[in-house]
Amino acid sequence: MKLLTDEEIEAHSYHTTVGGLKGLTAGLLISGLFFKLGPRRYPNFFKSLTWSVRTAIFISPPTVLTTIGAEEASNAFDREIYSSEYDSRVKLEEYQKWAKLPFSQKFTTTLIDHKYKFIVGAWAASLYGSWVYVDRDPIMTKTQKIVQARMYAQFLTVGLLLGSIGLSLYDERNHPEKYIDNKKDDWELLLKEEEDRINNEKQQQANKPYQRTRIYKD
Repeated sequence: MKLLTDEEIEAHSYHTTVGGLKGLTAGLLISGLFFKLGPRRYPNFFKSLTWSVRTAIFISPPTVLTTIGAEEASNAFDREIYSSEYDSRVKLEEYQKWAKLPFSQKFTTTLIDHKYKFIVGAWAASLYGSWVYVDRDPIMTKTQKIVQARMYAQFLTVGLLLGSIGLSLYDERNHPEKYIDNKKDDWELLLKEEEDRINNEKQQQANKPYQRTRIYKD
């Protein structure tokens, strides 16, 4: 049985919490879309629902996805950190560096590491927001509204792409070690650890007391 250190417990809790928050966000998005689009498609059905039923329907996706997200994040963390001693040390070192960062650097690092996800999400939000804004115009036809909304979304997308390029340049300038190939150093460290382990086993075998074996003849 392996006793967990405080650092391992803290890192595990952090990754589990992040996984749960991701599931919660996805669940709230599903519930929001369901109650946004459902009444338009099935107005009579939604009018017949009581508030208790509506509440149960709304909280079900966030609850289920939060549980699943936290469980999957916990299992993924266990697989990564306990697959080998080297992976365990690297994972804990990464978390310790992350925990020491101030909030502003944590926000910037998260934004840089997941910039493409943010870009896709912001593009989808800008597309929806553009359509909501343009749809208020009573004069334009539906085709004109679609074209106008697409133009707004494309303009915002260009700004997002330029912002992602700026983030990449900022990250490369302030964290050049992330762009250096450290595979050779990793292999050398792994080989050294394996060599030390073999030498320790040989040393333990050499330190064992010599046992004399007697052979008896009939």
